[in-house]
Amino acid sequence: MRTAISVMVQKLDSNKTSLKRMCFVRTSLVLFLAVIFCVFSSFASDAQNSDVQLKELPLPSQVEVPERLPLQGGVKFDGPIETPRLALPGRASMAPPKMYRGWLEKTHPSFSLQTSAMEAERLVVISDKYDQAERTLESLNLNYKIMSKKEFDSYDLSAAQVVIIDCGPNNLSWNAGIKIRDFVIRGGYLLTTDWMIDRLNQHVFPGFICWNGVTNRVRMYEASLVGKHPALFRHAVTNGAWKMDIHCHLIRVLNKEKVQVLAASRALAQEDPDGLGALAVVFPYGKGYVMHMMAHFDRGKSSKNYSLDDASPAIGISLRQAIAINYVVAGLSGTKL
Repeated sequence: MRTAISVMVQKLDSNKTSLKRMCFVRTSLVLFLAVIFCVFSSFASDAQNSDVQLKELPLPSQVEVPERLPLQGGVKFDGPIETPRLALPGRASMAPPKMYRGWLEKTHPSFSLQTSAMEAERLVVISDKYDQAERTLESLNLNYKIMSKKEFDSYDLSAAQVVIIDCGPNNLSWNAGIKIRDFVIRGGYLLTTDWMIDRLNQHVFPGFICWNGVTNRVRMYEASLVGKHPALFRHAVTNGAWKMDIHCHLIRVLNKEKVQVLAASRALAQEDPDGLGALAVVFPYGKGYVMHMMAHFDRGKSSKNYSLDDASPAIGISLRQAIAINYVVAGLSGTKL
């Protein structure tokens, strides 16, 4: 009997111990879950508070917010295109009239819209044998008035803004030279090429430029822009080729304060007794300007059809033509240089 009772007591004690263990396990489990819940809630709350704080934090003073520029529908060429010094072209490129007109429309979009209505008397070409500036003007679709040097004697320049005088063997009369000088003094823009430096410029505008008595030896030279010029260097190239015929007259600068060299050639400088190698220059006179360049405004005497020996791949036309066209546009637009 005592043995049976003792066994029952042991069983009860064992059950109590198991019950206690179960209660302890349950309590521990509840506490563990409660801790997990609290930790999770704390993390969630911190994360939410962190987001709020990030949104409310001011930007550091050293951080610059980039300005968003409005979309622009047009392209402006306010300066020349940077191009490296390259070997001279071995063969001519094709430059049809649409190439010239396209360059003009891109470089001077507002001006190009008005060319069809422009009066021909505003742009005068005095033609001669070796340069046909009118061909370049036709490619640009510009209206112009053309005449020989002899016919110019009786022509009235009162409506003209730009006068181009082609290179050639024929001379202008003295009265025609005086007319040209008066035209520039009143505010006109004069463009002369090659042989006109000693047939006109050095006599009508003495003390600025003259022929130094030397001619070039080859037909193609490397050329580089000199300095900066916002009007005349628009959509030109900093380095390119410069096509000339043989026996072009080299430029001597007499007035270094007023004459600005626009383009020069290192190779030509080696042939130049002055060591300058100037290809194009410009200077003010009265209220107007005079620009003179070696070579021609046209494609060149040896060019055929639409071939252009010194075309620049970056702009399609030649550097010399880009400078000259910019000068013509400046004169027709009344742009001060």
